[in-house]
Amino acid sequence: MIHLERYLTRIKPAIEGFIKAPGKDTLSLVEREIEDFNFGELRIYQVQTVVPLVLKLDELTGADQELRTTLMNCLSCIVSRTYVADEKCLKSILVVVMQQIREPKASVMLPNLSEEIKLAAVVCIYEAFRRSTTDVLETLYSKETTVMLGSILSTVLDILDREKYRKLVQAALKCLMAIFYVHDEADAVDVVLRSQVANTIFIFLPKVLIVLFKISLRDDKVGEAIKSMSVEALGRILCIMFEETTEEFMKLRYDVDAFRNLFNSSKEMPGPQSEYNYFGNKKASTEEHIERMQEMLNEQRTLQWVEATSRRIRPILVETSILRAHPSLRVRKSYGEMCCLLLKHCAHNLRNNFVHVLESVLALSEDEDEQLAERCRNTLLALQQQPSSQGIFDENAEMLLDAHLNKWPRILHRCEDNEQFAELLFFKGFLRNVNAEKLQLLLVVPKNLEMFVNCLLLALDLRTSRDLLNEEYSLRRIREGNARDLATELSRLPWRQFKYLGSKRTVDILYDIAAMLGSEPALNRLIFDYCQEQIQQRSAAMNESVLLLTLMVTAPTKKARADRLVLSELLLEQILRDEHWNLALQPDAAWRLKVEKPTHWFADRTPGLYSSAIEIRTQDCDSDDEEQTEAVSSRVSIADAQFNVLHTCLVLDSVGHCAKFIGDSFDRHIFQSLHKVLLKVANSNTIVHQAASFAFVSMQLALKYAQPSHFIECSTDYITFHLNSLLKRSPESPAAVDILTVVLQYSTRGNVPHLDSIFQTIREECSKRHQTSNVHSYLRVFNAFLRHIADWQGGTMAEVNAETSMQVDDDRGVLENWMSVLKKPRLLEDLNGDASMPEAATKAEEDDKAEAEEEPQPTKPVLPRHIEMVKDILGQVIKFVSTAEQSQQIAALECFASGVPLLADYENELLPLVHLVWQPLVEKFRQKDALVLNRCFSLLHLLGVHAKDFILKRSLSDVIPQLKQFLKAASQHSGTETSGAKTQEFKLQLKLLQCLADFILGLQIDGKHLHELLSTVALYLSQVQPPELQALAKQCFLQLVPYNGPFLYVTLLQRAHLKDYKANVDQILASMGFSLANGNDLD
Repeated sequence: MIHLERYLTRIKPAIEGFIKAPGKDTLSLVEREIEDFNFGELRIYQVQTVVPLVLKLDELTGADQELRTTLMNCLSCIVSRTYVADEKCLKSILVVVMQQIREPKASVMLPNLSEEIKLAAVVCIYEAFRRSTTDVLETLYSKETTVMLGSILSTVLDILDREKYRKLVQAALKCLMAIFYVHDEADAVDVVLRSQVANTIFIFLPKVLIVLFKISLRDDKVGEAIKSMSVEALGRILCIMFEETTEEFMKLRYDVDAFRNLFNSSKEMPGPQSEYNYFGNKKASTEEHIERMQEMLNEQRTLQWVEATSRRIRPILVETSILRAHPSLRVRKSYGEMCCLLLKHCAHNLRNNFVHVLESVLALSEDEDEQLAERCRNTLLALQQQPSSQGIFDENAEMLLDAHLNKWPRILHRCEDNEQFAELLFFKGFLRNVNAEKLQLLLVVPKNLEMFVNCLLLALDLRTSRDLLNEEYSLRRIREGNARDLATELSRLPWRQFKYLGSKRTVDILYDIAAMLGSEPALNRLIFDYCQEQIQQRSAAMNESVLLLTLMVTAPTKKARADRLVLSELLLEQILRDEHWNLALQPDAAWRLKVEKPTHWFADRTPGLYSSAIEIRTQDCDSDDEEQTEAVSSRVSIADAQFNVLHTCLVLDSVGHCAKFIGDSFDRHIFQSLHKVLLKVANSNTIVHQAASFAFVSMQLALKYAQPSHFIECSTDYITFHLNSLLKRSPESPAAVDILTVVLQYSTRGNVPHLDSIFQTIREECSKRHQTSNVHSYLRVFNAFLRHIADWQGGTMAEVNAETSMQVDDDRGVLENWMSVLKKPRLLEDLNGDASMPEAATKAEEDDKAEAEEEPQPTKPVLPRHIEMVKDILGQVIKFVSTAEQSQQIAALECFASGVPLLADYENELLPLVHLVWQPLVEKFRQKDALVLNRCFSLLHLLGVHAKDFILKRSLSDVIPQLKQFLKAASQHSGTETSGAKTQEFKLQLKLLQCLADFILGLQIDGKHLHELLSTVALYLSQVQPPELQALAKQCFLQLVPYNGPFLYVTLLQRAHLKDYKANVDQILASMGFSLANGNDLD
C-alpha cells in the first residue's frame, strides 16, 4: 500500500504534469519522484508510466534534443526496474526510440545529433531487450520483425564503427550483445530461444563480425574496456551462431571418427561451394541482394551456411590469435573465454577453424594469470576426457608442430613483440600438454630434430656490436662486499643481447621453454647431443648452442635433477677445453688503416675514341706489403673478434651457472676451471671482465667461501701449478702474469710466500730485452702488487705493534722475577751459598763488554721484505717511462705513483729512485700527449709531498715552465670548447688546476715562480673559460690565501679592471676581506 500510495500521490501527478506541459522543470520532477521506486511489483505501474512517456516521446520527435535525452533516460530508468511483458510495449519503445536518432525512410542516422542523445537511445534499447521476458522475445524474433531488428543492428554498428566517445561505444557493445541475447543476464540454457535468435538475425552476421574484429584489433587508444568487450561480444555471438544443440551434434561428441575429421577438414581447402548464396557479390544489384536475403530467411541456418561461414571467418580467428599475447589481462581473459566457449560448444561447426582455436587455448593454458590458465587447462582436460577426442594432441602433434615451426622464422624476423609472445606461448603450452614419449618419437627423426632445434637457436640468436670490443687499460679494483649482493648485480648478464627478441616477457618465456626441455629426460639428451655437435663442428650457431645448453641444464627446478647433473658434467667437459679459452679478443692490427705513411696518386690519361678520357688512379706500392707473410685468411677481423668475445662470455656464463647448479660438488672442477676464469678476470675487455667476475663469484658461492681471498688461499696450490706450467710452456705468453695480476688483487699477504718464486721469475723476465711483447702484462702485475701492498702493510703494522707490546710485557715480567730473587735474603742453611756470585756477575759483565766491543756496528739497516720488493720493482719500472709505447708509459708512471708513498719512510731508498726517474719524467713533460701528461703530473704531485726539498730546484727549472706553457696555450682555445666535450686536454687542465695549489704548498714555491704560476692560473678567471675551469681557478686562489695573501692580492689587482675577470676577482677579494672602489666611491 505504501508503494501504491506513493505512486498515486506523487509519481502519477508528476507524469501527468509533464504530459500536459512538457518541459525541463516538469521532467526533472518526474526524475526525482521515480528515483528508487520499484516498478516491478504491479503491472499497472508499467501501463500507467511507460506507455504515456513513450507516446509523449513520439510526439516530441524533432523537438529539443536535451529534453528528449532526459526523457529517454527516464524511460531507461523505469524499464531497468521492471519487466517488459508485452510485445507491443517492447516494439513501441524500440520504434519510438529509433525515430529519435535515425531517419525512418533513408535508413541513416539523423545529422547534428549530440553524443548524449545517442547514448540515451542506445541505453534505452539495451534496457528494453535486457528486461524483456522470454515470451516477449520469442514473439519478437520472427521473420516479420527482421527489418526492424536489422535497422537497430545497423544503427548500433554505425555507432561502433564511427563514434569515438568511449561511454557511447561501450553502451553500443552492451546493446549489441543484448540484441543477440548473449548479455550477462541471458539464459544460456534456453537452447530454443537462442536458436530462434540465431535463425532470425544470422543474415546480419558478416557486418557484425567485421565491426567487432576491427575494434578488437585497434590500437590501445580505444581503451582496455572497449577491446575487452568487443572480444567478449565476438566470442558470444560466434558461439550462439555456431553452437551445437541438436541431437545429431550431441552424438558426434561421442563419435571418434567424426571428431578426427575435424583435423582432416581443417587441413583441406574446400572449394567455394556457391558461397554467393550466403555472402553475396559486390556487383549484384539491390534486387538480387533482397532476393538472396529472403531465401536465407526461408532456409535459415543450414549446414551449408554453417560450413561456408566457418570458412569465411577463418581470417578473423587467425588474426585475433595475437590477442593471447596482449599485455592487458582483461583482454586476454576475454579472448580466453571466447576460445574456450568455441572449443566447448562449436567444435564441429567450426571444424575449419578448430586447430586455430585449439592453439590459442593451448597457449593460454600457460598464461601468467593463474585463473585464466586454469580455465584453459580445464577446457583442454574436459576436451580430452570426451571419448571422441582422447589423445587429440598426441595424434596431431606432428601436424601442429610442423605448422608452427614453418612460420616461426617469419614471425621472429618481423620483430613484433605480441606476435612473438603469442607463438612462444603456444610452444610452451604444446610442450606441456603433448606426451613426452610422442614428442620423443617425433624428434628421433633427424629432419624434425634439426628443424626444431634450429628454430630454438634462431630465437636465441645474439646480437654483436662494437660495444663488445670496449677495453679499459687501467688496472681494475675488484669490487668487495657481500658475495650474494655481488652475484645479484653481476647476474644481469649484459652479453645476452638478442637480435630479434625485444621484450623481457618474450625472453622469459623462451627461458621457460628451454627449462621444460631440459627437465624432460626423454628430450634433453636428444637436444644436448645435437647442440654439442654444433659446438664441436664450430658452426655459426655455436654461441647459441652454448646458451641453449646452459638454459636447459642449469634451470632452477628440481625436476630431473639427476639427469641434468650428468648433462652438466658433460657440458663442463666440453666448454673447459682449451679451444674455447684461447680465442683472439682483439681485431688484428693489419686491418687498421695506415695513417703514418703518405700515399701518392698519379693520373694517366688514356687516349681513345671517347671525347673524355678515362682517368685511371693507381696507388704506389707500399714497402710494408712486401714484408707481410701472414695470409689474409688468418687475420682476426672486427667481426671475428666480436664473435670471439661473445663466445668467451657465454662460456664463462655457462661455467658460472653450472657451478651454481652443481653446488659443493663443483670442487672437482676447480683444478681445470679456476685459472682460466682468473685469466679472463684480468682481461682488459670490459664485458669479458664482467662475465669472468660473474663466473668467479658463482664458483665462490657454490663452494660456500665467504670471501674471495679465502677462495684464492685455499686454491693456491692449483694456481701455482698452472702458473708454473704456463711459464715453462711459453715464457712469452702473458697468460701467467695476467692470472697473477688477479691473484694479487684477491690475495692477502698470507698468499705471497707461495707466489714469491713466481714473482721473482717475472721480475727476471722483465729485465730481458726479448720480452717486449709481455712488458705491459708485467707492468700490470707490478701495479697490482704495489696497489695492494699498502693494505697488507697496514695489517702487518697492526700485528707488529700488537706483538711488540706483548713482548715488552713479557720482558718486564721476567725482569721483575729476577729482581725479586736478587732481593731475597740468603739462606743460612745453604752451605754452598752464593759466595762466588758477585765474582761471577763481575766476570759476566766483563765478558759482555768484550763481546760488545768485538761486534761490528751495522752500517745499513735491513729493509723489510716488501720494501725490498717495492724498491726492485721501481728500479725495473724506471726504464719503461721513456719507452715509445704509450700504454707502457702510462703503466710505468702508474706503478711509480703507487710505489712512492710506500717508500715515504725510507728516504735513503726513495731519493735515489727519484733521481733516476727525474730525467725521463722531464722528457715526458716536454711531450704533448695529454694522457701521459696527466699521469706525469700525478707523479710529480706525489714527489712534491714525499721528496719536497730534493725536487724543488729541479721542478722550478725543468717542470714549472712546461706546465705554465701548457696552461697558457690551452687557455687560448679552451673558451671555445663546450663543457660536454671532455677531451684529454680538457681533463688535463682540470687536473692541473685542481692539484696546483697542493703542489705549491708542498714545495713551498715563492717569489718569482709563484707570481708566474698565479698569473697563469688567473687566465682561467675569465668568464670566457668553461665554468668548470673558472671554479677550479677560484678554488686554487682561495686555497693559497693563507699561504701568501698579499702576493695573491697584487696578482689579482692586475686583472680587476678587466670586464671578463671582474666578477671572479671580486668574489676572491671579497672572501679575503677586500672590496674594490668604483668610480662613484672615488667622487
